[in-house]
Amino acid sequence: MKMNRKVTLVFLGLILLTGSLTGADSAPRGDILLKEGIEAFQQADYQVAMYRFREILANPQERNFHGDAYFWIARTYLALSRLEEASKHLEYFLDKYPENPYIMEGMYEKGRLLFLQRQFSECIEHLNRFLKKYPDSPYGANAYYWIGEAAFSLGRLKEAEKVFHFVVTQFPTSFRVEAARYRLDIIKLKYREEELMKLLQWSHEEHLKALEEFQKREAVYLETIKTYQRRVALLSTQDFQGEILKLSEQVRALENELSQARKNEETLRVEKATLENALMKLRVESPSMKGGIESSGIADAAAIKNLLELLQVKQEALALKEEYLQKLKKEIIGSEGKKE
Repeated sequence: MKMNRKVTLVFLGLILLTGSLTGADSAPRGDILLKEGIEAFQQADYQVAMYRFREILANPQERNFHGDAYFWIARTYLALSRLEEASKHLEYFLDKYPENPYIMEGMYEKGRLLFLQRQFSECIEHLNRFLKKYPDSPYGANAYYWIGEAAFSLGRLKEAEKVFHFVVTQFPTSFRVEAARYRLDIIKLKYREEELMKLLQWSHEEHLKALEEFQKREAVYLETIKTYQRRVALLSTQDFQGEILKLSEQVRALENELSQARKNEETLRVEKATLENALMKLRVESPSMKGGIESSGIADAAAIKNLLELLQVKQEALALKEEYLQKLKKEIIGSEGKKE
């Protein structure tokens, strides 16, 4: 009787053990592999993750998990920066598994992938469609941020500024807010850089005009000096000693005026170099945003001050030119009249 009872207990134990083993195996293997793969992906063990997802695809019996596997394979390739393979698997996933739970995240990841592939216009168009289809998506802040980055990369600063401001104001708890604020500061510096570039270009054009005027004036001075020197050489008799002295003084005066005009040209060159240095300083300070913005205001003030000085020099040079030309005209006419 005792023996039969012992056999019965052993038999019941085997049944319970068999039942527990059956319960452990009741979970689909595809689900187990998927969880193991996602866990490895989250730990940045991409090789193990890829192997688990590939195991799912290799087993036709796990077809219910094939869509998930394609999505995570695409994300794994994206994490490895293998963009072509990521794009191929992601497109296949979006096309073949439109009812998959990961479809919304997959559409967002496609927009991010387009940005990484430097297809900025396509990125903006795709993410705008994504936001229209999923207006309440948890990936909304990220989608707007990548639209802003794409617009910034295309040089569309006004559009990028508007999008980054939207991220900051509408998604204040998003981890993208700090990056959006940084981009807004960069855009402000870009605006200042563009203004300084325009100022420098205008200054350069003014410098060229002033230089051209100086060269013309110099040619007139040199020719006038040569004319006076020839007349001095001809007036060698005692009767013309007074005129010789007068012409000699005029020659010296013209030489002094020519020297002063050359100094004025050098002043213009210095002013141009100052503006170029201001621009270089602004560009050097752009990457370090903290503290760089305040110093750029000083550079702008110095650039404006230098521009005003440059305009004053130009104005004085033009006035001097007019005075000299009138003076030369009267002297030449007067000298010619006396000779006759």
